[in-house]
Amino acid sequence: MVKLSLFAVAASIPLLGCNVEPPPRSTGGVPDGRGGDPGAPRACERGVAIVTSDYQSTNIVVSRLDGTTLSPSFVSSGAAKPGLSLALSGDVDVPATAPPSGRVVLIDRYGTNVLTWMDLETAEVIAQLPVGQGFESNPHDYIEVDADRALVSRFGSNPTPGAEPFDEGGDLLVLDTAKYSIEGRIALPEERAGLLPRPSGMTRVADDVVVSLGRLAADFSDVGEGRFVGVSPEQRAVAWTVDIQGLHGCGRVAVSPSGERLAVACSSRFDADTMSFDPATSDIVIYDARSAPPRELKRLGVARALDAGVQRSLAFASEDVLLAMAYGGNASAGDSVFSVNVATGDVTPLGEAAQPFAFGGVHCSPGCGDVCLLSDAERSTLRRWKVTANGALDPLEDVTVDTAIGLPPRSIGGL
Repeated sequence: MVKLSLFAVAASIPLLGCNVEPPPRSTGGVPDGRGGDPGAPRACERGVAIVTSDYQSTNIVVSRLDGTTLSPSFVSSGAAKPGLSLALSGDVDVPATAPPSGRVVLIDRYGTNVLTWMDLETAEVIAQLPVGQGFESNPHDYIEVDADRALVSRFGSNPTPGAEPFDEGGDLLVLDTAKYSIEGRIALPEERAGLLPRPSGMTRVADDVVVSLGRLAADFSDVGEGRFVGVSPEQRAVAWTVDIQGLHGCGRVAVSPSGERLAVACSSRFDADTMSFDPATSDIVIYDARSAPPRELKRLGVARALDAGVQRSLAFASEDVLLAMAYGGNASAGDSVFSVNVATGDVTPLGEAAQPFAFGGVHCSPGCGDVCLLSDAERSTLRRWKVTANGALDPLEDVTVDTAIGLPPRSIGGL
């Protein structure tokens, strides 16, 4: 049974990067607004935003798609920035999907419940917006759906709503990104008593936004089977639902370069007593994205093959190859990273960590440099691979991204 959140588990491990010096001044934005690579195809992301953190303080690094650092301290929790009236906490993330507006968006989670928009070129704060409405909403992801609208997933639910507008939680807030205000909410379903929807990662698939639901009890003592839903931004309603039968703890849905395939990784039920995951309820599942709802094509059998729970974060390195990770199995075993062939299910080991919960975000740029990145808190670096024409991932030299403060990288988002 799930007894506490993975964030709580990770925070309980000896912190990497503590007792660092006070943060220096911000190293500023990226002047050309193209991630430092003006020759990149316009269909490509401009770069990546990398969250480095020891869970007490946070620093945001801006890098090229190949992981090369452009601004080692774009903004940090200790830096005084004009307009940053609500300081960043130690629990900050960035959107997985690059905002088409070109703004840098910071998601300040539990205890703060604030979104911050920043200018990539100047590193100046554009606006901040509280999204808690009187309770711990714990925002998890942000996605822009048109020029003036965005959605934010609120993982937390309010046990006593009704005191303020939009204070229910367990939903998607609809934001006006021209006025930086809340204009509505989209309720998310949960029919099983004792469970909350727990929306987290979001992905754009055709006209819909696909939202992964954690389906956890308020005290994390119970968890439902995996589920993701398709939300229509135009209708502001759930258009379809996909249940992932027999699997638990499923993460954000990844989209293949062609847009025809989806992949989702499910980590299983987490047992806090043994600090372990159950491979029997963990796997990577492939879907046909050309139908609505997406149709399940196959399960790759990765968790059983590795005898370990698959981590929830994964990315398409190419149309036929995924970059993914697995937990070590218990608190004394380290994480592993591997590639897996979507057609055959063949697994290729790529590396290991000595500690658990060391690996974090993954990001690949198929067709835009063809480099995959993995945040490694144990080494305080990005591990990198070049994706070859035949789908193999050849290792590149690790990169230290936070050269300003020295915090370990935790997650990676598109710019």
